[in-house]
Amino acid sequence: MATQNVNQITAPRVDLIDENTGKIRREWYMFLYNLYTITGAGSGITPVINGGTGLGTIPTNGQLLIGNGDGYSLNTLFPGAGISVSNGVGTISIANTGVLSNLAGTGISVSSATGNVTVTNTLPDQIVALTGAGTTTVTGTYPSFTITSNDAYVGTVTSVSVVSANGFAGTVATSSTTPAITLTTTITGLLKGNGTAISAAVANTDYVPLSTVLTKTADYTIAGTDTWIINNKTGSALTLTFPVASAWTGRSITVKNMQAQLVNSASSNIVPIDSTTAGTAILLGVVGNWATMVSDGTNWVIMQAASNNNLLLE
Repeated sequence: MATQNVNQITAPRVDLIDENTGKIRREWYMFLYNLYTITGAGSGITPVINGGTGLGTIPTNGQLLIGNGDGYSLNTLFPGAGISVSNGVGTISIANTGVLSNLAGTGISVSSATGNVTVTNTLPDQIVALTGAGTTTVTGTYPSFTITSNDAYVGTVTSVSVVSANGFAGTVATSSTTPAITLTTTITGLLKGNGTAISAAVANTDYVPLSTVLTKTADYTIAGTDTWIINNKTGSALTLTFPVASAWTGRSITVKNMQAQLVNSASSNIVPIDSTTAGTAILLGVVGNWATMVSDGTNWVIMQAASNNNLLLE
């Protein structure tokens, strides 16, 4: 009789013994024969296709059924890097062995060889206490310490650098004795310092510049370095254009007349000596008249004046 690989059969719904023959009925015979075939035909090994393992070997501790493409093989789990496997009776224990303790070294420790690992610097604070010649002492706790010294030392400077700043630059020629330093600057004119930096001083702001006496024969715009002006213009009044008073607070300008002509300002920014109202008049048309004007930040105020036609009475 041919065998069939089946995984499910239905029990017959007839009596087991035929009452006419006294023997097992054919339906029950076929049912029992199929069970016999499914369970391995007397070998004790049920094939995989019929729901068995296809194996007749009893597994040892930790062995598992592992598919191999045709059926099953009995095998155990193998440990790997950082993983351990412990097989017991009916049990398998897998653990993370973590970072190996040999990662620790001088000044380094690990909290555990398995699980969460904390790496710690084990170098203790280094107490520094060095004493040199005289009273030179180095004290403190690593990595910070303080050096104190009352000694004087004599030596040779062999390396010097110059940091360029505030318009100054420098070069260093290192020799076998004392380096020679050459400084250069791009700043011209007078220098001023503010306690932090050095810069060029500004004329009429930081200082009053030297000025020659200027003789003018035509209308004139007063420059930043002008202080003394003589009118020698003929035929008409001399008109002077003054700098803006707000930019020249405290600066003074003196004008002298050598012609019988008026001297006026191009703007109404001259405060006379006997008034507080600004106008344009500076000097009368009289030879020898002169006046000194000082900026108060708003106008040019005549602070000193003299005419050449005063009558002296005794």
